[in-house]
Amino acid sequence: MHIAILEDDADQRDFLAACLRPLGGVISDFASVAELQRALKGERFDLFIIDWRLPEVSGLAFIPQLRRQLGWEVPVLMITAARSEQDVVAALEAGADDFLPKPLRPDELRARVQALPRRFLRQAVASIRTLGPYRVDGERRSVLLEEQPVALTDREYALASLFMDHAGELFSRGQLLELVWGIRGDVTTRTVDTHVSRLRRKLELDGRHGWRLRSVYQHGYRLELQHEAS
Repeated sequence: MHIAILEDDADQRDFLAACLRPLGGVISDFASVAELQRALKGERFDLFIIDWRLPEVSGLAFIPQLRRQLGWEVPVLMITAARSEQDVVAALEAGADDFLPKPLRPDELRARVQALPRRFLRQAVASIRTLGPYRVDGERRSVLLEEQPVALTDREYALASLFMDHAGELFSRGQLLELVWGIRGDVTTRTVDTHVSRLRRKLELDGRHGWRLRSVYQHGYRLELQHEAS
């Protein structure tokens, strides 16, 4: 695995590299967005670790740029001294796949770094499933509605795949955060509601095609057949 570390503090870069060295692979560290951008012209990375606070362009502003450039195939772990719920929401909405507050704990850092690629690999398992007029293509990570592809972000696809694989099952917001975003604990955010709302609109999961993505008050969300709704 080739890991890119973007951190302007030299001591923190050395600490991160020392923590990750036991995992093997290749570690490349960068002090600025400009340095990393130059490297991206000739190198391929399997995972990015990006600090929020950078001197020129913040990590939070850089992640959307990185997503536009590379897509959603490579996981991004954001690290920051901030730890409030609003900070977690901002990192996830910017496109980070996971979030770790400083001071970093080496064992937890290594566990997160090892878990992220496994999660991406599981999501990429090739399979085609159908649910009424919907077809989920796991190899292409796409959803078709009446044979027409629907433009979804990576997380929207992950949500759609989860709901369609478990139609009728109720998921709490906490479960969705853990299964799709990899965030555990007592964090509650509106990012789940936002993504579910977009997914419902894009896939027309309002009953018109026989399926409805229903909000269950104070519990979460469930994909159900329209005639089963109560």
